[in-house]
Amino acid sequence: MKKLTLLAGALVFSLTSLNGCAVTPPPVQTSTQPGKVAVQPIHNPPQVIYRIDKNRYLTLEDYSNCDDGSIYYHNDNKKIKTKLWFLSKGTMNYKGKFIWAAKNDDMLAIPFVRGDNDACGDSLRGCAYSILSASNDGGKKFSDIKFGAINSSSSKNYTIVLTDDAIYFKSNLYPSTDKYAINSNGEFYNVRQAWIQDEFYKGMLKLGVPEDVLVKEKPMGYYDRKLTNKYHYSDAQVDALGIKAGILFDKYNDSPHTEKLPDIKKNNEASNQFTCNAALIPSQLTNQG
Repeated sequence: MKKLTLLAGALVFSLTSLNGCAVTPPPVQTSTQPGKVAVQPIHNPPQVIYRIDKNRYLTLEDYSNCDDGSIYYHNDNKKIKTKLWFLSKGTMNYKGKFIWAAKNDDMLAIPFVRGDNDACGDSLRGCAYSILSASNDGGKKFSDIKFGAINSSSSKNYTIVLTDDAIYFKSNLYPSTDKYAINSNGEFYNVRQAWIQDEFYKGMLKLGVPEDVLVKEKPMGYYDRKLTNKYHYSDAQVDALGIKAGILFDKYNDSPHTEKLPDIKKNNEASNQFTCNAALIPSQLTNQG
């Protein structure tokens, strides 16, 4: 009996060695209920969900429905295929206009929006707010840009335009347009917010506030304690400066200085929205027993 066991073990070892590094398929799942067999997920053929032009487009792949696939960017001329997302649900939740006007392949972007009844649009990532995940280096590094869509329904009010050197957000509910350009470090920044902070900084200097007290990178940024400890401001002086700072910030924050959506001429093949054709997805066959 021992010899048979040893021979069986040697046979299993030999077969495993012959397979080398081959990945063994997972065993077929069976249901614990009589007469029922668990169905493996069906990965449907790739489907174009957004077209930029003849050679550039986005596909949904590795999916069994429109909300659980991966999104890829393609450029057929350059033989480029880049994975942009892990799950498609947050992207398909975006119902506004999305205009991909960038001509170079370094600028990539994909929106991500919470569902109307979901706390989160994508269980793998989490979504306390809506974002546009954007890259200006061909997808090596992505940055998250927040925008104000509360959920899928409110995203219908938005237009997002992607150009070679900036990204624009426009909501029908507000007169202003947010523009995100790229700084010298290759990072996205809000152009209007940067202008407000710069003007506020210069205005505080004119009020006589010491430069080392100011924080240029933050709206209304300055250190109260440094005014008190280093420059011996009284509490009354700190309070008075706070009032002046508020007035100064409101002056620029309420300024009519705004960005505008670029005038984009689109070709006939380009898409305005993300679309997934559920009719192309075959139903999974189930044995109801």
